[in-house]
Amino acid sequence: MPFLEHDKIRFHYELSGEGHLLVLCHGLTGSLENARDTFGIFPGHRQLFWDARGHGATAPFGPLNGYSFDGFAQDLAAILDHLDIRDAVIGGISMGAAVSARFAIGDPARVRGLVLVRPAWLTEPLPEGLRLFPLAADLMEHYGAQRGLELFDQQFPDADATLREQFLLKDAAERRSRLVGIPSDTPIRDWAEVANLQMPALVIGNEPDDVHPLAYAIEWAKRLPHARFVQVPAKSAGFEPYAQAVHHHVAEFLKENA
Repeated sequence: MPFLEHDKIRFHYELSGEGHLLVLCHGLTGSLENARDTFGIFPGHRQLFWDARGHGATAPFGPLNGYSFDGFAQDLAAILDHLDIRDAVIGGISMGAAVSARFAIGDPARVRGLVLVRPAWLTEPLPEGLRLFPLAADLMEHYGAQRGLELFDQQFPDADATLREQFLLKDAAERRSRLVGIPSDTPIRDWAEVANLQMPALVIGNEPDDVHPLAYAIEWAKRLPHARFVQVPAKSAGFEPYAQAVHHHVAEFLKENA
């Protein structure tokens, strides 16, 4: 497994294939495997997947102040610099979409195309769909994983299973920083930050999805100057139809913008 030492953290990444580069970023609490499972493989492209700090095989987890979209965008830039990659189509799912947007704002010349799948943020930190994440981290910190989960289930019996699973990780306490820093940040402070982005963009939404409202995807597509919006089957209704639709639309986007 290839790693890059950056900011006293060993970042895990995978690079494969030949052709134009496509960088794909996973969501909060996910890993590069999740991104690969969703996007699939695109013949004729090199594909870079990576584990963000606090995720997957990237370790150690680092300080809380590293869990911001600016910080994650800098981490991605370090990986691209290490691989001597000047530009790429960059995209991701949920948190990965936000990281991609932040990266594009910071260094637009390096982004040939932008792919945002199920965005979970607009311009405000701690959107409604992510408000329980810091609360879960707080319970872990004060009561430990086991008792924290019991209290979490009592207070939020209808919470998303993905969040509940965070208590069951063997390193739950060490990874809890990601549940605080990222939900409490925002990829943009004002829509003016994206108004001048000139790269082609694809925005993908689905519904129903409490964490990733369809309205968020529509808003991003409206605000990006050269974006196309598509809706795919809800992930909650079945992963395979959802992933197949995402792959199809990304493949078309790549074909159109090669």
